[in-house]
Amino acid sequence: MTPTNPKPMKAAVLTRFGEPNALQIMEVDKPQAADHQVLIQIKAAGVNPVDTKVRAGTSGLSKRLGLPIILGWDVSGVVTVAGKAVSVVKPGDEVFGCIEFPGPGNAYAEYVATDPGWLAKKPANISFEEAAAIPLAGLTAYQAIEEQLKIRAGQTILVQAAAGGVGHLAVQFAKILGATVYGTASAKNEAFLKSLGVDQVIDYKNERFEDKVVPLDAVLDAMGGAVLYRSIPCVKAGGVVVCLPSSTKDDPEAMALAERHGVTLTWPLMYPDGGQMKIIAGLLEQGKLRVHVDQTFSLDHIASAHEAVESHRTRGKIVVKID
Repeated sequence: MTPTNPKPMKAAVLTRFGEPNALQIMEVDKPQAADHQVLIQIKAAGVNPVDTKVRAGTSGLSKRLGLPIILGWDVSGVVTVAGKAVSVVKPGDEVFGCIEFPGPGNAYAEYVATDPGWLAKKPANISFEEAAAIPLAGLTAYQAIEEQLKIRAGQTILVQAAAGGVGHLAVQFAKILGATVYGTASAKNEAFLKSLGVDQVIDYKNERFEDKVVPLDAVLDAMGGAVLYRSIPCVKAGGVVVCLPSSTKDDPEAMALAERHGVTLTWPLMYPDGGQMKIIAGLLEQGKLRVHVDQTFSLDHIASAHEAVESHRTRGKIVVKID
């Protein structure tokens, strides 16, 4: 990544796996858009737990991605160049989306060249920071609720870590579909979750969710381990549990519990999808869905953004403002 381009750009580059300060701000070559790509001037980038795991070298993706690398998969910004084979967007369009996942991403930078098929037009009623907070978490939540859990009106779901990035979006998707939603969170997040439509907030620090929920149709679990083990018996036979942490995939104890209770247990992997991003954009535009940005950092303070995500004390999402 030697800055040979006469017009270099600023980016946060990971040259080694490790702690947050392994991300170094430097000048790199500005990318060029191929015929089938668009060049986006990035206004904001979302930071997700997977970003921090890849940076630390603890994710399976870390082994697949060579160094040096520019991390980040959530982008919002303005199209500056559209390749000659691109017709769906044009220069000047404001867009957002999840790009390249599980590839290198390249969102922690001033510009990115990417496939427009992963993008949607940014609704005018949300900021670039809010738009950047949506894609990966929003697609994860949407795919879990719609495709894996197949939530329908009248069903009952428990969302673990309901105030988190994925959780606070998942509860809204479930409510849009007409479900009764239980959500675990700390007591300080009760009013926030109630404002999103959660029917009963369970203070995980002082209450046992097993004592509060009725037999459930579904659980969306962002924790794994003991929380997953405790969640499975709460689901009625024929129900479904989705566990998000890939590090817990195929946990034998969880699989045995699910089989014993007649519950389907899955560990889905989110995939970028421009069509689903357009659906999410429509819900945002109609005011049926909202995203909460807990903190915004500058690109120069990307390490602090990673530290905030790793604190596990954030409400909603962490975003990096690029310009």
